[in-house]
Amino acid sequence: MELLYNFFESNLGWGDYVYHRGFILFISLFFSILFLQSGLDKLFSFTSNLDYFKDHFKNTFFKKQVKFLLIVITFLECVTGFSFLYVLFEVLCLTSLGLLVNHYLIAIFLCLMTLSCLFLGQRIAQDYAGAVNLGIYYLIALLGLFLPVIFLEFL
Repeated sequence: MELLYNFFESNLGWGDYVYHRGFILFISLFFSILFLQSGLDKLFSFTSNLDYFKDHFKNTFFKKQVKFLLIVITFLECVTGFSFLYVLFEVLCLTSLGLLVNHYLIAIFLCLMTLSCLFLGQRIAQDYAGAVNLGIYYLIALLGLFLPVIFLEFL
């Protein structure tokens, strides 16, 4: 473990903030993959996704706004995914920790907002199993929000 720590500290120039940057790196990698895959899939397969969501929301008050809501959620997912990708590049390019954490917190708040919108849609569509699955992502995002804040408080 010490060998790995020394590699990141010395060779990558992460200094005393190896654990902070490592945590931000993997949370950002996770959410950039999650949101970019989902958002770009919705973008490139818009018609099939629209048909699926029309059927998914056919018994709700969203049934007439499905196309607009699909555009909004696709936009949110893509913006969130690209914001985490930007943070990922900042971690690897040794951006100062203060600037990195600011951009990371913006990405986390976008993530929580996007997940809240998805969760609301699942609950309204009465897809309770889908809503439970989103709860796992929400928990990871909350951990991603609070753990760096706790770490930075002790610096």
